[in-house]
Amino acid sequence: MNLKKKLLNEKVRMYIYYLLVPLFLLIESEFSLLPRSSWLGSYILILAANSVTFSWMSEHVKLFKIHKEYFWTYTSILLITTLSFPLGYTLLGVYGLPVFFGVLLIYSLMGTESAMASAITLSTVAAIVGNGSFELFAIYTIGSIGSVLLTKRLVKRFDFSKASLWNSVLSILMVLSISVDFFPYSIQLKSIVLMGLNPFVSMILMVGILPYVEYISRIYSNVGLIELGNLSHPLVKKLSVKAPGTYFHSVVLSNMCESAAQRINVNYVLTRVGPYFHDIGKIKRPEFFTENQRGVNPHDSMSPMMNYLVIASHVKYGEELSKSHRLPLLVEDMIREHHGTKMVSFFYQKALSENLKVSPDDFRYPGPKPRTKESGIVMLADSCEAAVRSLKSPTPSKIRNMIEEVVNGIYNERQLDNSGLTLRDIDEIVEEFSKILSSMYKNRIEYPKNSQEVERVIRVAKM
Repeated sequence: MNLKKKLLNEKVRMYIYYLLVPLFLLIESEFSLLPRSSWLGSYILILAANSVTFSWMSEHVKLFKIHKEYFWTYTSILLITTLSFPLGYTLLGVYGLPVFFGVLLIYSLMGTESAMASAITLSTVAAIVGNGSFELFAIYTIGSIGSVLLTKRLVKRFDFSKASLWNSVLSILMVLSISVDFFPYSIQLKSIVLMGLNPFVSMILMVGILPYVEYISRIYSNVGLIELGNLSHPLVKKLSVKAPGTYFHSVVLSNMCESAAQRINVNYVLTRVGPYFHDIGKIKRPEFFTENQRGVNPHDSMSPMMNYLVIASHVKYGEELSKSHRLPLLVEDMIREHHGTKMVSFFYQKALSENLKVSPDDFRYPGPKPRTKESGIVMLADSCEAAVRSLKSPTPSKIRNMIEEVVNGIYNERQLDNSGLTLRDIDEIVEEFSKILSSMYKNRIEYPKNSQEVERVIRVAKM
């Protein structure tokens, strides 16, 4: 048990990664288990490239600090990619190494920074396969990183093809420039064809394996999230039947969060899909939540502490459903974090009115507080939509004032400290929420109720 704890320790895990992963990458690049004298230099080269890029990425990609699954998935993709190098080299030579397979897979799951880091590590291994060829390192690095930077976001399957096309173009240009500069008149058509086709073959393999990686790691690409958020998921369908009020609230939240995310330039696909599941735990006892009640309130016959436990339990049950249905880790975060550590103040005040000896901490949600901007947006939207829905005779000014009051309360309670949202982001979110909710909950005209009023309206209209 102690050994297991030590192995799971973060520092030990890092040391294992820095020392052992380069060794495995080296063995795969050398196509042999028998050590040779040249291994030491190659090992140091891979160790340096991998350590520097991973250290840089760990600082810039927050999710590596939040979920250990990102570490293991990233490492596994590097090892799986280099494991295929012998086959590519045997069949097609140095221009047939599927570097872009690993880079594109990591890009689709973890974003730009992780993909750039993996491109340098995998290109270093590819250069060692090519007997230390700097030209090969340059071709694979520039082709991979350039295609990642030129493809802003992978949202549709066509975006994968676009990234592959950029990789192909950049790689061919690199092959041509190196051939002209270093080996005049020795441009080989075979090399150009191989570098042109390599990214597309890698892309096809990546698309085929992507759903399996998503299911195992619970790290989803935007394409996987879009498929998940088509409202036909069993949990969402069950929510619409058992808790229709919560379902409607979740759909409204989805639109709010997506618009706010687009406005501050964060992952709008995640903020559209996550809200569908954020209250999924309310399936268990839907009648205890106001949006699903029809007259009778079961809370009236319960003690304040029991009221709180029932309300707070929807977070815990939602987390259990998320794990059993293997929802994405970031969606599960929204389930756990959309209330943060806020207090269920209504039942706390009820307990005080009954002269019970309680403290505010007895009535807080378990948390944690939102740890990403997307999760912070969901928390703000959840509180704002519920507050605005309670307004009588809502007007744009009333809605705006209510949203500002709610957001200021959450900010002052320091629920957003770990989310990464800046004050400017929060101002933009308030603007977007005000616009959306004002259009949804504005006062409607009162239609005439009898024939005399109808005739009067018609006469006025004709004047």
